[in-house]
Amino acid sequence: MTVPLALPALAARPVLRHLETFGDVPKSVRTLMESGVTRLLDSDMIITQPQQVPDAVTTGEAASSSIHAAGAEMAETILPQIEAEGLADHFKPLMRSFVRILFGLFLSPEQCERACACIDAGNHFSFLASDAGGPSLSSWRSVAHAEQGGIRLTVDKVWGIEAHREGMAIVAARGPVSFFPAAYVVWPEAYRTLRRTPHGDPFLEGRLQLGNVKGVVSLTRDERVKSGGPAVFNKYLTTVRPFFVRGLMAHVGWLGARDRVALDEGDARVHAFLSEAARVQSRAGRYDVDNVHRVLAIKFASNEFLNDLVRKGAVARFGDQRDLLAFTKMEGSSYHCYHALRNSTKSQ
Repeated sequence: MTVPLALPALAARPVLRHLETFGDVPKSVRTLMESGVTRLLDSDMIITQPQQVPDAVTTGEAASSSIHAAGAEMAETILPQIEAEGLADHFKPLMRSFVRILFGLFLSPEQCERACACIDAGNHFSFLASDAGGPSLSSWRSVAHAEQGGIRLTVDKVWGIEAHREGMAIVAARGPVSFFPAAYVVWPEAYRTLRRTPHGDPFLEGRLQLGNVKGVVSLTRDERVKSGGPAVFNKYLTTVRPFFVRGLMAHVGWLGARDRVALDEGDARVHAFLSEAARVQSRAGRYDVDNVHRVLAIKFASNEFLNDLVRKGAVARFGDQRDLLAFTKMEGSSYHCYHALRNSTKSQ
């Protein structure tokens, strides 16, 4: 069954249909979603926008309950601290909980044990994906070449969280001829040989610095991550994004309590809805197509909420404005989330 709607409302259906699974969607959320998608519509989206769209959410198959409880439990203990004290001092602990989930999904048992021991010993971890060559894989400058039974990894990565520090990394790189990136573990001994530089001013009141990493390292074939890939990375993002949004909403609440963000009545409804939706989704314990889409919708809505707060002048300080806008680009930009949700409707 379809419902006749104006174009902005029609364009927002790929997002709203999934948000509606969490209960009644406040008008302020609907208005925000329609405004956001209208801003993001590209030429192809406008040309191919149908006058009606399907309104039913299909039930996914092949559900998995493997959500890596250790990392999830760690995140749950950090979120109340963010509510009480803000994100600045708790962003890195929250990221460490995500790292545990990533290790469990990507690494072999032996690699996971070694990596966890490395982190427990105080080493920093960076997942280096953003490339100096730009977003297109074909233009990436980080390239892996086979050589003499091993791998020669050229690294040219940007914007890694605390990537300028001593530690270890998982580096995404392309092969000489490849349609998909591969991931490689760079242990501390090799990582310290790379050139690492801070990039830009720090975020979160000086607590969070981004860094660039460049150089060449020689690895063994065993240091290629064999269980990774687009599907596994998607499972990782589907797992951690709801916790990330919960952390962001907790931080917005903390800023609001200190008059650093002014939430009007509509904003408060959006904030409450997203906080609850993210909480419910983070405890779903499932990985299937429906949950992937719900998480994308939540992240899109979170991005648009933070963008809107900054755009309309509700955030008083420049530093807070910069922080909130930066978080809209982390773990999925609005365009990425919306593009994936629109594409998902084409097969239904």
